[in-house]
Amino acid sequence: MYQTKLASIQIVLWKILKAYNQDAEATFQAVGLDPALMYNEGARYPLLKIAALWQEMARRIDDPCFGLTTAVHWHPSNFGALGYGLLTSTSLRMTLRRLIRFHRVISDARFGELLEDGDRLVFRFCHVDEPVYCQPREDGAIAWLLSVLRVNYHRDFAPVEVNLIHKEPSCSGKYYEFFRCPVNFAADHCSIVLPIALVDEPLPGGNEQFSGIHDRLSSQYLVSLDDNEIISKTKKAIVELLPSAEANLQSVASLLKLGPRSLQRQLQAEGITFLGLLDETRKQIAREYLRDDSMDLAEIAFLLGFAEQSTFSRSFKRWMGTSPGKYRISANIDSATL
Repeated sequence: MYQTKLASIQIVLWKILKAYNQDAEATFQAVGLDPALMYNEGARYPLLKIAALWQEMARRIDDPCFGLTTAVHWHPSNFGALGYGLLTSTSLRMTLRRLIRFHRVISDARFGELLEDGDRLVFRFCHVDEPVYCQPREDGAIAWLLSVLRVNYHRDFAPVEVNLIHKEPSCSGKYYEFFRCPVNFAADHCSIVLPIALVDEPLPGGNEQFSGIHDRLSSQYLVSLDDNEIISKTKKAIVELLPSAEANLQSVASLLKLGPRSLQRQLQAEGITFLGLLDETRKQIAREYLRDDSMDLAEIAFLLGFAEQSTFSRSFKRWMGTSPGKYRISANIDSATL
């Protein structure tokens, strides 16, 4: 399957190349990436070329630990609406859950899973859809994640431990300096382990209203992927209007500055009806929301524009052949066994 990654994230890699006095443009062009796309909203690069970019950087930069510097070069805008959603999360646990839930904003490849182990919460990186990362890319992913958590916490903290798949490099002292905890190299998986007592503390910058806005923007982006223009625009309008229970043909057409008949004709030309697209959009978002245990069914029903939870449950069973509760249990079991 053709997989992609949000292009704007690679601004972080551009900054790293500049910091090491490398020719960033030549590095991108060497692997066939157009740097201009990083500044086009929503643009995406082929995932295989991102892997090649990290390899090319490793050849050019004379520092095996350069991946750790993602911690000082990222900005929330590089990650779209998800970047700001992460920084307004109400706890570190919610930060990690939001990252998993909306990770497709960043990349088509699955990224990680959250496991609770006694007094520890483990975020384990997954390598199901693409090969194991090269050393700097693995370092970059886990250093960025810890940096986000530290920014959210508004205080510095050290994980319980960090596990890395790659072997211990000659500059291993930099890892202990950055993580300030035991770092296990040549591990069978990549993970960051946090104390359970810390992950549910309310965060100073947490704001459910703001994070909800960014979640809706992330949902709009997700449902628009791989669609043509009119379907993409209609889905975005539907997502925007769903919580107000006004995602009907007239309201969506008005938001798009079209007449209802004109919108219906354009959708029919693409082989779909408005009601069919509304149903499909609700189904897609419902499946995302049900993977988040922090959202109860009544809240999900409201966000999808249903007046009653029972109406949502009947619709979901029609879509998926099972109840929302059973789907949630099954989805979480599948995630835990990745």
